[in-house]
Amino acid sequence: MLKFITKFLYLTSIFAILCVFTSCAVSSASHTQEKVEEDVSYSNLSEGMDMPDIVLQTNQGSTFDLSKIDKPALVNFWATWCPPCRSEMPGLQNLYDSYKDKVDFILIDSGETEEDVNSFISEEGYTFPIAYDLDNAYSIKFNITAIPTTYIVGKDKKIKKFFLGATSEEDFKAALDSVINE
Repeated sequence: MLKFITKFLYLTSIFAILCVFTSCAVSSASHTQEKVEEDVSYSNLSEGMDMPDIVLQTNQGSTFDLSKIDKPALVNFWATWCPPCRSEMPGLQNLYDSYKDKVDFILIDSGETEEDVNSFISEEGYTFPIAYDLDNAYSIKFNITAIPTTYIVGKDKKIKKFFLGATSEEDFKAALDSVINE
């Protein structure tokens, strides 16, 4: 009987903790959602659609504004705590080194502090531009439900390729070569 009571209390405690975290996540998400509520939501972005504008501060001290670029772009949503995101970073760095004159790269960190992101980038030696989506406004607006999520955008600002999950350097390269040659 003591074993049953102990197990019951343990499960009840876990349930209570989950309820608290779920409540906090919903509250935080709805607060952030209010900030972008006047904007259109892009919950079903797919290949061939216009890519919504993105305007975010970068780690290089500039502002990334998708509407003002005149070449294709690779837009990647990620986070430092995400193992699949981390696994594709070396390939993204290689591609950035090879294509930075032909393609604009922006890797949008989802909801972490600038300090945490900059520390990770510095430790790993990455040089591609990072943008900070500190309150997840763009992640919510774009309905990012899993990371990494990557969009390859043509010069015409249309989504040419969409990748959900970790993607190989070769697959990204093929997509970039395709949009560069359009």
